[in-house]
Amino acid sequence: MDSLRRRLPLLLMAALLAPGLPAPGQDLVGCALVEGQLSCVPGVSGDPQAQIRALRGQIADTLAAESAVQQEILGLQSLVLDGEAREGALLSAQAAMATLSELPAGNFHWYRLTPGASHWVWISSASGPTYRLTAADVGSQVMVLIVQNGDGTGGVKRQPSQPVGPVLAGP
Repeated sequence: MDSLRRRLPLLLMAALLAPGLPAPGQDLVGCALVEGQLSCVPGVSGDPQAQIRALRGQIADTLAAESAVQQEILGLQSLVLDGEAREGALLSAQAAMATLSELPAGNFHWYRLTPGASHWVWISSASGPTYRLTAADVGSQVMVLIVQNGDGTGGVKRQPSQPVGPVLAGP
């Protein structure tokens, strides 16, 4: 299907420019040559430029989705939590990228996932690159999410760490 989408503008142009030749447009989904005229079902454009614009839009959407996935992968690889998953222990965010000390404390969002819960809960008392595990964290998983403004793109970049835990009770 992807191969057909990439060839679609070329097939349309060939069908329009060479009506006397066997019609390669017969293979197009939604379009066919009927008595030398390209006929398309409603919602499918026979205009090659419209097809190209639609394909470019699909490519842009795919690239944006790929970029978001890649950002998550890179974030998981570059942001790690250092420290023991035990009540009273200090967890520290470490990154292979730019120094975290340059980021304001509010850019660090710490979360807890309690056993049996379906969503992470923000730990409102935590901020900055370090967090001391409390009794409320025992049995839970803990993670940090760094939120940064995009590099001049106006977007927001989020980098999560791998979760640690379950947190064990203190000594």
